[in-house]
Amino acid sequence: MTDFETREAAWIALNQMHVRVHRNIERALQDAGMPRLDWYDVLWALECAPEGLRPYQMQEALLFEQSGFSRLAMRLENEGLIIRRKDKTDGRGLVLHITDQGKALRGKIWPVYRQAIDQEMRHASEQKDCLTALLNHPRK
Repeated sequence: MTDFETREAAWIALNQMHVRVHRNIERALQDAGMPRLDWYDVLWALECAPEGLRPYQMQEALLFEQSGFSRLAMRLENEGLIIRRKDKTDGRGLVLHITDQGKALRGKIWPVYRQAIDQEMRHASEQKDCLTALLNHPRK
């Protein structure tokens, strides 16, 4: 196996693991009657930023791609989970803030999410040996 083939195999394995973990966590949330993982990520990012975040700042704070974020933000706002306020510093931009209802929902989601993370990471650690072997394969 060439150096590139080793890196390629590791890249494929990492991506397969990521897709599987994400899919299984989404399924666990759905089975528990919870919203999707992207809702949790937005709520968590805003809860960690008491001063709020502008929409463009969310991209750095989120654990998922930002595509469709404005639609998601609108849905969360319609559900009463976040609010948009004018930026106090310049009065032009909007700043997103989590509501008490949003904090409560995030708190309900967390135990399910935490358990799913734990389960998936236990399984991932079983695959660690395979990835380590790929990455440590003797170079030609």
